[in-house]
Amino acid sequence: MDQTFFGLTSNYKAYLLNETYVCTKHIGFTRQDVMYMPVWERKNYIQQLLDEVDEEKQQMDKQSKSSNSGGGNRTRRVST
Repeated sequence: MDQTFFGLTSNYKAYLLNETYVCTKHIGFTRQDVMYMPVWERKNYIQQLLDEVDEEKQQMDKQSKSSNSGGGNRTRRVST
């Protein structure tokens, strides 16, 4: 039987390591900053990062669609 009452589960440890990686690589915190940060604050920073990435992706998709819709008006073929 696995006792988890007095310690962190292996699932939580893996989750914490992933959050630490994201916060240090993409946000710029040190590992010590992340480990001393309250959970709610760490999750808030990660959610803000996810929101920014999602917004950037939407803008890139919008720009890609607008640049693709204006093309295709070439009247003669250029050979190389």
